[in-house]
Amino acid sequence: MRTISLPVEATPSPRRRFHPAWAIGWAVVGLAALVHLALCWLYRDFLTDDAWISVRYAENIAAGEGPVWNPGGPRVEGFSNPLLVAIEALAHAVGWSAPGAARSLGVVSGLACVVLVYVQGRAVVGEWTARIASLLTACSAPFALWAVGGLETLLVALAVAAGTLEVARRDGGRVLPAAAAFAVLPWLRPEGLAVAAAVVAIGEVPGLFRAGTRRRAVLRVVVLGGVPLCSQIVLEAVRVGVHGHLLPNSVLYKSGAGEGFTVLAKFLDQALLPTALAALGAVLVTGRARLLAVPPAVYALGSIGTLDSANAYSRFFMPVWPLLALLMAVVIGYVVTTRVEARRAVWAGVLAAAAGLALLGLPPADVRSVEATQQRYTDCRVGARESALEWLRTTPPETSFAISDAGLVPARAGGRPVVDAFFLNEPLIQETGRLPFRERAALVHERAPDVLVLASRDARGFVGYYPTDQAIFDHPAMSDYRLAHVARGRGADCGYTLMVFRR
Repeated sequence: MRTISLPVEATPSPRRRFHPAWAIGWAVVGLAALVHLALCWLYRDFLTDDAWISVRYAENIAAGEGPVWNPGGPRVEGFSNPLLVAIEALAHAVGWSAPGAARSLGVVSGLACVVLVYVQGRAVVGEWTARIASLLTACSAPFALWAVGGLETLLVALAVAAGTLEVARRDGGRVLPAAAAFAVLPWLRPEGLAVAAAVVAIGEVPGLFRAGTRRRAVLRVVVLGGVPLCSQIVLEAVRVGVHGHLLPNSVLYKSGAGEGFTVLAKFLDQALLPTALAALGAVLVTGRARLLAVPPAVYALGSIGTLDSANAYSRFFMPVWPLLALLMAVVIGYVVTTRVEARRAVWAGVLAAAAGLALLGLPPADVRSVEATQQRYTDCRVGARESALEWLRTTPPETSFAISDAGLVPARAGGRPVVDAFFLNEPLIQETGRLPFRERAALVHERAPDVLVLASRDARGFVGYYPTDQAIFDHPAMSDYRLAHVARGRGADCGYTLMVFRR
């Protein structure tokens, strides 16, 4: 099978600083960066509710309360991105916006991915393919949506791409930069070490069984595997010292709580063509470049049985989008290399533009569909939450309340004590694990909050949006509460209302 990588002489030499190929390449990167920034600007109003959970912890840390859900309450790790929370806490401490810091990091990380795919990708898949991949990385509306979403998604994408692209080079790349990139992952997502371990196992372990490469392979495995492992060990030591446990609440809450292939099926439904092209690209590449397919495979396996939560437009898979873009570009690069030299640039430009326009224009993950979803989310859900907030701010500062969607409302409720109805932000689940919804409902009533904020599918009468909210409403202790406010979202087809009940 023929390889898509260009001959060595086709890749510009570092000594030739002003090589025309570099000028064209950086022009493509500049165009890709503009596309990414334009999409981020288009979706600038989007900020997912889960991002506010990290903000609440960060602001409590900055205020000297420590990593607590409620000021004065017990320590709890209801977040799984300690590095982002630390950055947000620092931003808040110096007077900047915590969510603003997270969103800025997301946009910058997206730009860094666009540049990295070209700069590092050239040594892996060749000049033409790296240019195309840079453009395809940017031509993803979901990628830009999650850049401004306020979570760690694109920071993870940058670390995964940086580490994988380094070790996927023909010469194996530099172990220290790759190890450093992989070492960041555990501090951003719980699955980080699994990604690094898979890349190291598939890329380096086979060398241990060949006499001529054994010594080099041992050194590479020790560094590439050992540095991320030590990073994980340090993180676990911090967790035990601060929280007294090894796993964040989200792992206990979401792992094994989903339904089979739900998350993977959603991604394939939204990105079937890109996934098919990337799969073909994984077949076409040769040698160490095959490592590009390892992180996507790890995420595909890890998605099985995972709870489909905060996953609009497949956030779960966005950390591997730059690698998928590279593998898609491999297919286009393969076609380009079959053209005669005089027409190669024309074919590359035409095919890259066609692929980019297809990503931007084909539903359901096209620019307009994503924009419409973002607008509905802002009008409907955020609108209802803002209405509930306005009412809560009229209550005394010590008023306690319970809510299932524990993001924006708790974070901006003026320090009022909050019971997370899902108990994701409660230390209790470290002892019990994920609780059935009826048990959660009973525990909410045992806490006897002053106010219950319940999500309903109907503004005219309560129809629980979540089983937990319905169980809270059906509980006998609900007789102590009366309806005080109906927080409606904007839009005729909203279907999301927050009903506020007061004791």
